[in-house]
Amino acid sequence: MVKNIYFFLCKVSDILQKPLEFLIAFFMYAGVLAIVFQVLYRYVLVRIFTFSFPYTEEFSRYALIWMTFLGAGIVLKEGTLISLSLLYDRLRGISKYALYYVTRVLMLFFMFAVIRYGIDFLPFAQMFRSPVLGISGVFLYMMPVVGCILMSYETIVDVFGVISGEQEPFTRRMPRKV
Repeated sequence: MVKNIYFFLCKVSDILQKPLEFLIAFFMYAGVLAIVFQVLYRYVLVRIFTFSFPYTEEFSRYALIWMTFLGAGIVLKEGTLISLSLLYDRLRGISKYALYYVTRVLMLFFMFAVIRYGIDFLPFAQMFRSPVLGISGVFLYMMPVVGCILMSYETIVDVFGVISGEQEPFTRRMPRKV
């Protein structure tokens, strides 16, 4: 039963990964293009055109932030998030599992707190608009909430993998064909 839940959650995770990778790539390329355009304008095109492009710096900053929070779940899933393995590499048996479950409970507690208080803050964020682009504060302050939702989901999938015996604690989940 637990294995079936784990495989279903993995399948959903794999399906969600493709559009997330597309969005991350879009934000990365758009942010880089905005910065390159601003550099070209500042040092080359300013001699031809006399108007300013103030939105490029703000757009590239928000693109970088969205890219980071959208990618957080993927790097957690793939096990490529930076970690200090000094302690858990030395542990064996039940102590390794105990450390694994304690860290996952703490991670979920923190992420659920960010989600809850982030959602509570959204009505106040409606009053804010970004200075140049005029983007709603809801769009801007929703970034950590979305990132923590993705990371929480991947953490839950990871825990189901360990409970089902399909995955060892503190190891990366192997990609599956969709």
